[in-house]
Amino acid sequence: MPYLKAKHLTEAEKKRDEKVAKSTRNLVLINDKIKFQSEEDLENYIEENFNQILPGLVLIKRQHTINTQRCDLLCSIKSVKQPVIIELKNEEDRNLISQLTRYRKALLIEKPFPEQIDYSLPVKLIAIAPTFHEDNYTDQEASKFENDFCLWEFSIDIEQGKDIAQFNLSGKTYDIPYPIFGFPGKILNSESYSKSLPTFAWEFYFRLDQKYKKDFQGLRNQLIVQPKIKEMVSTSYRKVLYGTGEGKNHKKLAEITNTPGKDLCLFLWLPTSVDTKSEKPVARCGFVLKNSSNSLSNDSVVEWLVSTKETLNNKNTPDINSEVAAYGRDGTLKWSRANLYLGNVTFRYTQDPVKLDEWKRVAKTSSSKVLNQIVNSYQNNPTFWLLMYVLKGVTPKTITDEDRIWWESYKTKTPIHLGWYIDLALKTWNYKIK
Repeated sequence: MPYLKAKHLTEAEKKRDEKVAKSTRNLVLINDKIKFQSEEDLENYIEENFNQILPGLVLIKRQHTINTQRCDLLCSIKSVKQPVIIELKNEEDRNLISQLTRYRKALLIEKPFPEQIDYSLPVKLIAIAPTFHEDNYTDQEASKFENDFCLWEFSIDIEQGKDIAQFNLSGKTYDIPYPIFGFPGKILNSESYSKSLPTFAWEFYFRLDQKYKKDFQGLRNQLIVQPKIKEMVSTSYRKVLYGTGEGKNHKKLAEITNTPGKDLCLFLWLPTSVDTKSEKPVARCGFVLKNSSNSLSNDSVVEWLVSTKETLNNKNTPDINSEVAAYGRDGTLKWSRANLYLGNVTFRYTQDPVKLDEWKRVAKTSSSKVLNQIVNSYQNNPTFWLLMYVLKGVTPKTITDEDRIWWESYKTKTPIHLGWYIDLALKTWNYKIK
């Protein structure tokens, strides 16, 4: 199904969306940390408060492009006109040093704004981010421009009992006059909320049955603030997708379908059982809910999870009285009872050393590649390690016997409320083993 693009907007709608974007700049609360909703919001804040935050510099141009290389802020030092390139990041980026190095080369080839920049002086390269990857420091040390780099960390805090957040950089603090988005229970009334939506999202929201609107608002609040997320609405305004893009190779988080004459459906990309080649084993899952519960409510009880690329129908959903999980030919989970989900997606994982030794012995005397792959996957199950990390923060290097005992108990009583699966999808989206 095709999705709407900016070219589908009228001039009036473009102006409205620009106004909405400007009026709804937000800070967001994710995993108990406050951050800018997007990198653009960070850039907007720095630009609007540039003279206060960086008083020794002159901002010459924002988003300056030279031969496909685009730097966030092109500046100069006031006193001597020394060139300065500033790259702003809303999250860690391990390729930051090479990015700034490319900007430097492009700048020195074209040498724009010669009346404001003295190119006889070295180009200062400044990165401003909430955290830096260890590779950034390694790359800086290896660069022949090492002394030209400055890596400045910022943080955002909020004083207890106050609604104003503060931007901390180089030992100084500045107020951020943006609302904080994502606090639990913070829901706008329907009219105010609809005015805060961009055109395409508003059209989707307008077509929802009234009983879904409040829960859609709460769910969207969680989805739209995730890093690198895009909100994509279909040309029929009956489907909305959240991910990095609509293509097959794009990362996806959630999808909501609102087909006329059918129940509204939520699909989440959740951990699933796969072969050992997958670094991040996830699949699109729909939900069969108890007693026709609200499809977007955290409190709805999930009876079945169904992995499907299509909508839910009689062909891809189990018999309601069944208790048995089903798997595809490649070992991926087709469906599972909600309370057995964790056990079913990690069915190839075992901790029994006696059983493992027996399987290894059989595998050595067997010519079956499949058997060898299964034995290997029992020990290196990617789904198990993904779940252990997102649920408990455990990695292969840090797991303990206590963690394994916890898992054996927890996997037999998977939570059955939809809110748990939404939270799992969000954690999976942000999954990163360090």
